[in-house]
Amino acid sequence: MSAVLQARKPQSGPIQVWVGFELGGQRYAVDIRRVREVLSQVVIEQVPGAPRLVVGVINLRGRIVTVFDLHCRLGVQRDAGDVDQGCVIVVEVDGEPIALRVDRITELCNLQESAIRPAPRITPGVEHAVVAGMVRRGDDLLTLLELDVVINEA
Repeated sequence: MSAVLQARKPQSGPIQVWVGFELGGQRYAVDIRRVREVLSQVVIEQVPGAPRLVVGVINLRGRIVTVFDLHCRLGVQRDAGDVDQGCVIVVEVDGEPIALRVDRITELCNLQESAIRPAPRITPGVEHAVVAGMVRRGDDLLTLLELDVVINEA
């Protein structure tokens, strides 16, 4: 087999599926196994006195669900022209639905496990990082979030 054909041969191995989204112009994803649903437009009701991390709540078929602001949690600046459209990803944490406010839902990402690189260690001695891994996709980096750390340490 020629080197050209070998280069085109798809990688084998397990595939993981992630739900991709944008936040402040950067690309992120969460494991689809934790996602209950994706809502592209939803009315978020503010809650007086709520912490800065809490955008508000949504009514999800009669159930009140807290909406967390991932911009605040991850320290990501909002794009200057970004309009709050109310895009949320509803995930399950400890058996409860939690909504994550994001800028845009982008795609379902089918990722080869072998393509996922470990997150860089930024703080020595800190075991719980919000980044589960990173994947280079063309010129972009896709940051995979460790959902339990993102929510539970908030």
